[in-house]
Amino acid sequence: MSAETIFVSYSSKDRPFALGLVKELQNLGADVWIDQLGIGLGENWDNAIEEALEKSETFMLILSPTSVESPNVQDEVSIAINTQKKMVPILIEECKLPMRWQRRQYADLANNPDKAINDILTFLGLKEKASSSLKKVLNLIGVSEAQEKVVQKIKEESSGKEIEQEVDARDLLVSDSEIDRAIIMHKKGIKTNTRMIIITAVISVVLMGIVIVLNKLELAKLEISFAIIGCLLINLLSVRLFGSINKRKRNIDLIELLKLKRERLTRVVNKLSNKEIEEFNSEFYEHITI
Repeated sequence: MSAETIFVSYSSKDRPFALGLVKELQNLGADVWIDQLGIGLGENWDNAIEEALEKSETFMLILSPTSVESPNVQDEVSIAINTQKKMVPILIEECKLPMRWQRRQYADLANNPDKAINDILTFLGLKEKASSSLKKVLNLIGVSEAQEKVVQKIKEESSGKEIEQEVDARDLLVSDSEIDRAIIMHKKGIKTNTRMIIITAVISVVLMGIVIVLNKLELAKLEISFAIIGCLLINLLSVRLFGSINKRKRNIDLIELLKLKRERLTRVVNKLSNKEIEEFNSEFYEHITI
């Protein structure tokens, strides 16, 4: 391979993993360029990145939720595709890929690390026996080596007997996608409640205005105090809506903390008991109810 033949594109959030991966690949003899190691003192970042990307033959893309949203990564991917670079997409965290990226087969480090590592080494022409050295960086993305199976007892519907089956322990935890959907659900609820509060306030103002106008025109003899009481009763709804909004905001904060907790648990997930897994899942379901 020629010098700086592999260009690594990643988001800043994934820098620890990207640097760890690059250093391990370099130790195995690969020629890899990454901005943190390839740009010298006083160099212009944009010019250095553009030049390195132009000279590289292979484009290594670190896929994660933050990288797919990064304008810089998107620009680099577009250039790589348009210049027909050899692509090495590596998924390190589940995310929704842009349509143009979905056409590329990626190495799935998040769900199948052993196969992904071998695929990467084979593609880059490196020795497969060196794959163990790359496993050192898996802990940086909360992934251990090939997940062991755990035994779970279930009842057969037909016979009612308990049988044992092997399952991937990660599948027993609430998934990241479920956690993300719960956060989106609460955010939508906050928007809906906010609109209802505004509508309630507008109705109250309009009603007060109508009463005042009718009294001035002597078209109806209404006590202003009654109108005020009526408006206050209507606005009692807003109090409940405010309470719901505050609870949803608290739940969002708690769910986001649960997401961090899940990342830690997946590193030792096969050492968890069924009770610990159930407690985590129950905690999540408590935070999605209002």
